[in-house]
Amino acid sequence: MKSNSIKNLLPYLMALTCLAGIAYSSSQPFYEQDLRPEIGQYDKIMKGIKGMPEIRFHYGRQLVDSRRPADFIQFWIRKAGHVLSYGILGLSLAAILAGKGLTGVKRLLAASMLIILIASIDEWHQTFVFDRTGRAIDVELDLAGYLVLALIVWLGKQVTIKTRRPLSSA
Repeated sequence: MKSNSIKNLLPYLMALTCLAGIAYSSSQPFYEQDLRPEIGQYDKIMKGIKGMPEIRFHYGRQLVDSRRPADFIQFWIRKAGHVLSYGILGLSLAAILAGKGLTGVKRLLAASMLIILIASIDEWHQTFVFDRTGRAIDVELDLAGYLVLALIVWLGKQVTIKTRRPLSSA
């Protein structure tokens, strides 16, 4: 019974941990999170990025450019953080909702709406933090993070179900 109680608490603990991490990182000014000095120390990586074909695109109003390798790598690290943190948060919320009786598409939609709400509040909050900007495109990325992780989990379950089916005897 005790392990069942812990299992039921796990999604809540995961969600709270994600929310705390998001709130903490979102409250820091950009200069406290700047990884470029550390990234720039890896000469082989810097040369490797510079040797790639040029990649340039706009993300919101920000130019992402591989000709500035430390900036380029930091951009991808920061966006991977969005995808993972909101993906795990979304999966945790979906597990909580499953415990409340929501299933299938209703659970996916409810968790998605919660992710949009939380991400929107987070981005709005960042507009009040020195040296930070809130971006609507990050809300979209956060939702995509949840949906991609949810798809991966669903596909994993489908593979597991198919591999566990007994072979029919002919």
